[in-house]
Amino acid sequence: MRVTGRPRVFSQAVFLLGTALIASACSPGTSTPLTLVTGPLLTIETRGGLCPDSPCGTTVVIERDGRVHQAAKPPNDLGIVPPAVLAALDAAIRTTDFAGLRSHPFTGQCPTAYDGQEIVFEFGVPGGVERIATCEVAVDFGSPLFRAASTALAPYVSLPIS
Repeated sequence: MRVTGRPRVFSQAVFLLGTALIASACSPGTSTPLTLVTGPLLTIETRGGLCPDSPCGTTVVIERDGRVHQAAKPPNDLGIVPPAVLAALDAAIRTTDFAGLRSHPFTGQCPTAYDGQEIVFEFGVPGGVERIATCEVAVDFGSPLFRAASTALAPYVSLPIS
């Protein structure tokens, strides 16, 4: 017996929708990652230094939607990273070899020992957070990752660029 009418139309619609979703997920150039990443894209903490009342420091967060805010009591919104800059940062994070970065340890004296600041980066990656601290890792601020981070953070945090 052949089924006609609504059930057939419904099943065809479900089939077409499923096919479209699979095709879009597999098409080249798609920006949808297979692994969902949650949490901030980048958190940067500066700590140490010497301010008149106490040690200096701040934490700035770039969310995955581009919102930038301080991790302090509200109001803490700072602005929005432009979509192209945000996409470049996300791509740089996803393609960075963090184990390779950490294989170059920092060997000098941490600037916090003489009233300078340490910078701690936390990059949101599939599977968790990659932490890079300038007093632990010899950071190459000229590398694609740190150039992308510097560009995204430029209006909010001054980072050394080499």
